[in-house]
Formats: sequence, structure tokens, C-alpha cells
Amino acid sequence: MHMKKTMLLVSCSPSTNVGLRSYLTQIFGRYIQLEARLADDVTSEIMEQFDLVLFASKGAARRAESKMTPKIHFLICIRTFNFTYLNKILSIPPSSQVYLINDTERTTKGAIHLLNTYGFSQYHFIPYYPGCGEPDYSIQYAVTLGEERYVPRHIPHVIDIGIRVVDVSTIAEIASFFNLSMSIADVVTQNYLNQFVQLLKMSNHQVRQTTNLNFITQSIINNIDIGICMLNEKNIMIMVNDPFVEELEIHKPHLIGVSLLEVLPEFEEILKKYPDQESLTAELVRHGNKKVAITLQKFRDTNHKDLTLIHLGRRQISEHNAGAEDHKTRKEAGHRNPEQEMETWYQFRDYRSQNSQVLHMIETARRISLTDYRVLIQGETGTGKEVLAQAIHSNSKRCRGAFIKLNLSALNKAQVARELDLSERDCVLKRACGGTLYLDGIHNLTEPLQRKILGLLDSSVNIRLIASADRDLYEMSRNGQFLKELFYRINEVSLATLPVRKRPEDIPLLFEYFLRNVYNNPSLSWKELFSDGLWKFLMSYSWPGNGKEIENLCKYFFCVKADAKLTEGDLPPYILSQVHENAKDLSPLERQILICLSQNPKIGRVTLLHMIQENGMDVSEGKIRSTIHSMAEQGLVHTNRTKGGCEITGKGETYL
Repeated sequence: MHMKKTMLLVSCSPSTNVGLRSYLTQIFGRYIQLEARLADDVTSEIMEQFDLVLFASKGAARRAESKMTPKIHFLICIRTFNFTYLNKILSIPPSSQVYLINDTERTTKGAIHLLNTYGFSQYHFIPYYPGCGEPDYSIQYAVTLGEERYVPRHIPHVIDIGIRVVDVSTIAEIASFFNLSMSIADVVTQNYLNQFVQLLKMSNHQVRQTTNLNFITQSIINNIDIGICMLNEKNIMIMVNDPFVEELEIHKPHLIGVSLLEVLPEFEEILKKYPDQESLTAELVRHGNKKVAITLQKFRDTNHKDLTLIHLGRRQISEHNAGAEDHKTRKEAGHRNPEQEMETWYQFRDYRSQNSQVLHMIETARRISLTDYRVLIQGETGTGKEVLAQAIHSNSKRCRGAFIKLNLSALNKAQVARELDLSERDCVLKRACGGTLYLDGIHNLTEPLQRKILGLLDSSVNIRLIASADRDLYEMSRNGQFLKELFYRINEVSLATLPVRKRPEDIPLLFEYFLRNVYNNPSLSWKELFSDGLWKFLMSYSWPGNGKEIENLCKYFFCVKADAKLTEGDLPPYILSQVHENAKDLSPLERQILICLSQNPKIGRVTLLHMIQENGMDVSEGKIRSTIHSMAEQGLVHTNRTKGGCEITGKGETYL
């Protein structure tokens, strides 16, 4: 009979020893004899008796550092929270001062950092540990990690989220050290995911807590190193993290609200087998030979909706190394070639609009895609020129060929010249052969490079050329800034994108699209997040960055902690500074009108005139009428028909 291997757990706290020993015994008890000691009590002789010493923290390792010898094999634990208990913290009112209580200064501050990483930034956590000084008697809330004995007696509201458990990566290291099966780590992974599922089920009915819980679950999923994807009952992705995207090599952006089968058709056979089972383990084959172990787990949320959690299995070391080498090769190739070769995931349906002019433009683009004509796409930054270029390629006879983007605004003259040189073995023209070359920002080219492209157009290279410009190339050609001949050669057919300010009906559509992706919630509406005042401002804002600016703003709002709906005051500083700068140009009468309308919504012109005159300003009704008309054109006020009176807009509110 083989003797069991031995492992010594060393920590700074008795409660940590008890909790972690129990946790590790459940996992390794059949294979390893486990003992636990406090860091202050261990000696070199004691540690040398064990095959492996596991330190519960860096602090424990430091305390035992002077006793370490070359004979001692050791690991330092990576630990994480038990997700099942994290939702308890949300019962604390936002913006509260909260003691975070643990056994040492380092572990306490580390726990605060981890909680902030997981999205609990709406609380002001204050570290409290033995020897840190007298408690603040004004603080009424405390969160502790299994160390209730250190909680000041005066605190009435105490939440114990338990000790931090051993992370899956440490479990895998222990299994590897003792030559145990990696299936042990997979069992822990499943338990880890089960805790996460419990958190997902806790969909609170209060708007504030729902929003915070969504933020927290997304923060957690983004910090898990296991590939995870969540599907609704229609197999639409409602949550996905980077490891899932990277491991399965998914290139399509904005996956929330997209069918899994659209980006991973290989799942179709697996999902057909799945309805009759609560859980299923299978093997997914990608790109012909890459095999990925996957597990599907079905559960039901508190609204009785069926959800499916997909998680990827732990890769074998050999596969991991091969992937690393492949990544290294791709990375080196990326440094060598500034162009981007990509799978084109954008289709025409991805260009979202309800505007009739834009819909007509998209229909024209569909017709263009069926030809092999060169295309010039012009429009402002952020209006979706690349989306159109990819969609044209995806819908063309060249769709099986490469789509290569050359970002001309990001490269210097020498780089562009090298990429366009047919004598170069790896030039962009050779890589795009049989497919589409997308020249992004062609207006940035110098005249010599423009002439180089002219010459290439006469060559026999088998590519389709699509070019884009942020500026009016026709006007540039008239002014001698762009070669007329090149303009007409690349402009066999043309498309013009429309800025957001000229299609206001698309603003709600774009916000909901980006919000649902950023918040990982396919049914989220802007109405749940924005106050009326903020929405009025967003509808009247000029959107110089167009769709890209809307996407960025959604990401910013996601990071803003909010106890209630977002208001104009939650706008990013660069927008607020624009507003405040413009507010300086208000005339005294315009400012007085805004003040009156802010305090008295929906008043008529006559009432408004009397109020302004009572404030000592001599003005006629005609002057009021013309000023209100001008302010309405600026988006500062809104005039209702018939007897609806005037209202200040969200933009007008920010001017005050």
C-alpha cells in the first residue's frame, strides 16, 4: 500500500487554517495527508517533513521566510471570494462607509482591492484589522472574511462573506505537483461555476440592486480565466468573457444579443443533443483540428427563464504551449505587417438604422456588393465606414478571400510604401489577392503615394479595392490636395454615410444596441438607466464622434456608480466642459428664460414675459418669441404645440 503524500498548510490566522483545511480536504483528502499550522509556529524541521508547504498568503510566506531551506518545496496560494455570499453586500446602502475586516493589514487591503475589481466600488471600504487603531464610531456597517471576532462591538450591521477560498489555478498547481489527474481541478472549476450560477440567479427586484448585480457579475466573469458564455432559451448570447472569445477564436465584436450559432455553427450538433440533459460534456472541433472540451449546464433564473452556461475545459499543457507558440508567431507577424487580415463578421444587418436615407444607402451598398467595382466610402469619423466595407466584402463573390485593412492614418510614408511594393514578399497586395483590400483614410496619402496607388491600379493584381475618407475627396481634388485621376479611378461607385446628428431617430436604437452589449443584458433599455433630463440632453447633443462616441459613452456610464438613474451630471468631463464653455455665450435674457423654465415647466410665453419683467428685465413679447425660437434651434428649450407651453431640455439644464 502506497503511503499518502503530505502537504502542510501555513497561514496567519486560526480561522483561515480551519476553513482552508476543510476546503482542501474535500478536494485532496483521498490522495494527500493535510495538516495546518500557524506561520509563527512552524520551524524548518516541521516544514521539511512535508512533500509540499502551501502558504495561505504572501504574508504567511514572509513570516516563515527565515525558516525556509532548499529542501522545502512550497506554493503561495492564490485565493478568491466565494461568489455565493457576495450579493449580501448589496444590502448595504450605496456610498456608505464600510469597515472591511480581516486578520492582517495586507490581507485586508488585498480584499478591498479585489472587491473593487469585482464592481463593489459604490462603497467606501475602510481597512480594519488587529492593531490598526481605535474604531470610528460613526461607521455602522462591516464586511468580514470569516473574522467576526475582530469586528468592533458598536457596529450593528455585520456581513460575513467567509474566508477567501483557494483559486482554481492553485488547485491545478497542487494536482500537478503531486502528479494527480487534472480532473480534480475540473471538479473545482465546476464548483466555482456553480457558485457563479447561484449569483446569476439572484436577480434582485430593486432597480438599484439589479444594476449593481449586473455590474458585479460582469466584473466577475471578466476576471475568471475560464472561458464562459451564457445563453438564453433561444441560444442568444447574453454574457461572454474574453477567454471564451480568445480560445474559440471569435472575431466578431459586440456579441451580446447575437445567436451562438451565427458565430460558432459547430455548436449546432451539440445543442441538438442537449435539450434532454441537465448537463453535457462534449468536444468542439474548431478550424478543422483544434479540439476544445466544453461543458453545458442548464439552470433556471428567478424569473423561471431557462439559461445555459457554457464553459471551456482546462487546456492540456502541450496544447497550451502550442497555442502560446502560435500566438507568438501571430504577434510577430503582426509587428511585421501593419495591415490587419481578418475574418469579416460585419453583415449589412449590423449597420443599424431606422432612417430612410440610411436604409436607401444600405440597399445601394447591397447592389454594389454584387459587382466587383471599386468603392469609395466617405463620411465622418464613427459613422460605420468599416462596417459597410466588411459587409460589402461578406456579401460579394470574394467573400471566401481575405479582407485586409490598411490603416493609412496610422502608418508613416515608408511603411505605406513598403506595404504597396509588389516586390516585397509579404506585401499587402499579395495577401489580399483574390479578396478585398480596404484602404482606410486614403485622404492621408501624400502625392507620391497617391501616384503609387495609381500605378498599382494598372497592374494585374486580383483584388477588389474599397477606400474610405473622412474628408471630401472631390473638394480636395479641386483644391489640388488629391489627384483628380486617382479620385475618379477609386470612385467607380461611391457611398456616403450620414452623421448621427442628421438621423436623430437612430439615437435610441444605437444606445440600446451598445448598452445591451456593455451591460451584458440583451433586454436592457435606456429608460431603465437614464433620467428624463439626461435623455433630453442626449437627444439634442450634436454627436461629433457619431456612433463611436455613443459606444464610448455607454462604456463610461457602465463605469459610473449610480444609486439611481443617471443624470446630466454623470456625463463625462469633456462633454460637460463643452457645455459650460457654451453657457458663457448665453445672453442675460437667454439665461433668465432657462432659469424660469427650470423652475416652472410648461409655462406659456405670456407668463414667462411677466416673470422676467418682475425680475427687473425690460423686454417685449416679440423679443421673448424670437429668443425662444433661437433657443429651440440650439436644443436648449422645447416648445410644445397649442397650449403646452415651453420646457427646458436636458441640454438647457446643463447650461445652468
